Amino acid sequence: MQIQRCGTDLCPVNGNWGPWQTWSQCSASCGGGEQTRTRLCRNPAPLYHGHPCLGDSSQISRCNNQACPGGPSRAQGSIIGSINNIEFGIAFLNVTVTDSLNSESRVIQAKITSIPRSLGPALRKLVSILSPVYWTTAKEIGEAMNGFTLTDAIFKRETQVEFATGEVLRVTHIARGLDSDGALLLDVVVNGHVLQLQPLANVNMKDYTEDYIQIGPGQLYAHSTRLFAVDGVSVPYTWNHTITYDHTKGKMPFLVETLHASSITTEYNPLEETLAFKIHASISKGDHSNQCPAGFEFDSSGPYCTDEDECAVQNPCSHTCHNAMGSYHCSCPRGLTIAADGRMCQDVDECALGRHSCHTDQDCENSAGSYHCVLRCRTGFRRAADGLSCQDINECQESNSCHQHCFNTIGSFHCGCDPGYQPKGRKCIDINECRQNVCRPNQFCKNTRGGYKCIELCPNGMTKAENGTCIDINECRDGTHQCHYSQICENMRGSYRCVCPRGYRSQGVGRPCMDIDECEARDTCQHECRNTLGSYQCACPSGYHLMPNGKTCQDIDECLEHDTDCGASQMCFNMRGSYQCIETPCPPNYQREPLSGFCLKNCPANDLECALSTYALEYKFVSLPFGIAAGQDLIRLVAFTQDQVMHPRTTFLMADEEPTIPFALRDENLKGVVFSTRPLQEPKTYRMRIRALSYGVDGNIEYQTTFIVYIAVSAYPY
Repeated sequence: MQIQRCGTDLCPVNGNWGPWQTWSQCSASCGGGEQTRTRLCRNPAPLYHGHPCLGDSSQISRCNNQACPGGPSRAQGSIIGSINNIEFGIAFLNVTVTDSLNSESRVIQAKITSIPRSLGPALRKLVSILSPVYWTTAKEIGEAMNGFTLTDAIFKRETQVEFATGEVLRVTHIARGLDSDGALLLDVVVNGHVLQLQPLANVNMKDYTEDYIQIGPGQLYAHSTRLFAVDGVSVPYTWNHTITYDHTKGKMPFLVETLHASSITTEYNPLEETLAFKIHASISKGDHSNQCPAGFEFDSSGPYCTDEDECAVQNPCSHTCHNAMGSYHCSCPRGLTIAADGRMCQDVDECALGRHSCHTDQDCENSAGSYHCVLRCRTGFRRAADGLSCQDINECQESNSCHQHCFNTIGSFHCGCDPGYQPKGRKCIDINECRQNVCRPNQFCKNTRGGYKCIELCPNGMTKAENGTCIDINECRDGTHQCHYSQICENMRGSYRCVCPRGYRSQGVGRPCMDIDECEARDTCQHECRNTLGSYQCACPSGYHLMPNGKTCQDIDECLEHDTDCGASQMCFNMRGSYQCIETPCPPNYQREPLSGFCLKNCPANDLECALSTYALEYKFVSLPFGIAAGQDLIRLVAFTQDQVMHPRTTFLMADEEPTIPFALRDENLKGVVFSTRPLQEPKTYRMRIRALSYGVDGNIEYQTTFIVYIAVSAYPY
């Protein structure tokens, strides 16, 4: 590009460039009024490693009338090639570029037409087919340069895409500068395979970054690892780019620049066979902009980041090393495979993996880097030393697993046993000859290991019958037993035993049975246990009756079971173990509601003054067991309106503050909750008066309700 001076000095290519200044009209000497932009050079700030900017100067780069600061606003071109073995002819690309609303990035919107339906869903994730466009037009942050500023939009870009599922796609981009209307001209050739997707699958492209590295004059290398999600499942894939351009255009102001891609959307229209992309792009200096990334080494002549040949420097592989841009990979000879560390080669067991060509009558034997096929011998035989024949295995000599005797046969073996034993598998077990009636009827047979003995005498508890056999003696029936009269004699073959009835325990043969005191067990009865001979009885305190299980006590509800009548102005209060008639009169001008027993005031309609006084008087009775812990909720009080609906705005308070009463009150969900403040360890009846104030939406009191609460604590914990 020809650079003309416009009233200022030029800045060296390797100077440290400052930010772009505003666009201005230049004089006729600069090319007939063409738009120019000036970038000031800061002096004496160094660039990278000791390359100072010489003098206060500037560089002027020419821009067509239609081009905007930061790159062209449009791009167009063609795409040809084959994807997944499908030739799709020529597809056409049209792109518009605008600034984002917050001016922190540029928005690239692209549409590709003539995309076959068989490829459209799969290409939704191929957003980097636009990488030359968004690199050329990306928003420049700080002193970073995009592709347009660096190359005047004339470059070649070679891209390789590798999916985690194994597919590889190669893309070639040729950028041919701007046409007469200021649009970027781009030719794209694709070849390879991509991960196929279902037409209705939901594709979500994740934000990503690409690091652009200056690797030489007119040479860049870029790479990134990205994610896209298909129906919520993330799939990783990698990109790497090699860019070449006219080296006289200079180089990036930093060794490493980072391109940021965000807010990516993609959509395929099967009816129109069009693929649409939208992406926000900006470019800035890298995190370590003046340092070479791992896999590269610094070249001060540029300065550049040249590829480090790890294979030559580090020798990291056990066998063959292949250098790659910024990295390397190891490979192994045939028969070996790469280990998990990616560096060492290990043997492939072709036999275990089934990767051999041995016949069905052959066995596979693995060897280092290979395998060989050998003669297969049937069970009981092994290959001879010559490997060409099979010979019998003498199992009795090599692996004798028999209990007593082993007999070898051709191809097998069998086990044998001594007399008096019989085989069971490979074991020998004793034969119980006594089960075969080997002795005379007047003899007692005793089995021995491998044999038996016939004994003339009958064992204890047995006697000889008339036929000479030994029969059992029933000691319980003939009176020869020694059981006490309180014991029960039970005959057994050859003996007997003395047992005691239920509820008694034995003290030995001939000794009387002793009564068991069941009351010694703590949980026999809930209240009182009374032992009896051979049994026990449970008793309950006055006012309780014994439950059907014979152990637990239940309170007698005298008010219900005795049909207690306390009178017109009284209510029957059932307490645990007793009852009490409580005076519950309704005050003057109140009427008792027959179903609930409330005392309700007769208030004319809309009589606010009447309602502000106590509208309802309600009596509550609670009977509690002895020993209730502190902090236990006992009763919940609810205030109702005249329509018998729970009032939505009510607070509760104790009308009588007596410190001796072990209860307190709190509001909870429009209810008044009475709870214990200390353990209830005293049998006593308490009386409390509680007021409920119900408020209208204007904050004024609408109703007042008074609760008279009686709480009776029993003397027993049940």
